[in-house]
Amino acid sequence: MQKLLIIVSFIVSFLFIIGCSGQVEENGDFLLYNTGFPFKANETYFIVTKTEWTGDLPVEIDSIELIKNKEETITYKEDGIKYEVYGADPLKTSGVWPESDIGDLKSIENLEIQKEGKIVFKLTLGEDVKEDSNRRVKINYKIDGVGKEKVVDWVTLQELSTELKN
Repeated sequence: MQKLLIIVSFIVSFLFIIGCSGQVEENGDFLLYNTGFPFKANETYFIVTKTEWTGDLPVEIDSIELIKNKEETITYKEDGIKYEVYGADPLKTSGVWPESDIGDLKSIENLEIQKEGKIVFKLTLGEDVKEDSNRRVKINYKIDGVGKEKVVDWVTLQELSTELKN
């Protein structure tokens, strides 16, 4: 009887290990790399940021929003920030670019990111943009057709300001 229990527990353990080994980890995080730049009021900037996806499966971006306080969309009227988001050539150098040098931009909708990619934030800044640690980037995406959402901290957005610093 004891041998039978050992054999059955061995078979169950073996089947459990085989079943789990075939599963791919879908969870992951987005990492947005930071850039520093002296931003001025009433100017438009193209910020190219390296983006990493840490999950095992590729993601397809549906949309990206700039938000504050959990769910409020950032607006030019209230926050002094107008924005558009694009995809870029993965070989494009990260940093802040003038419009004349930005190159081809891709629609952010349906942009696929395997492990790394480039995202461009076109930002037009108003008169009085102040740093705000409540700003975040909300990314809506799909993995194997299943919709998901991540809210990501991005220090560049949180420290975005048109104020002169001493």
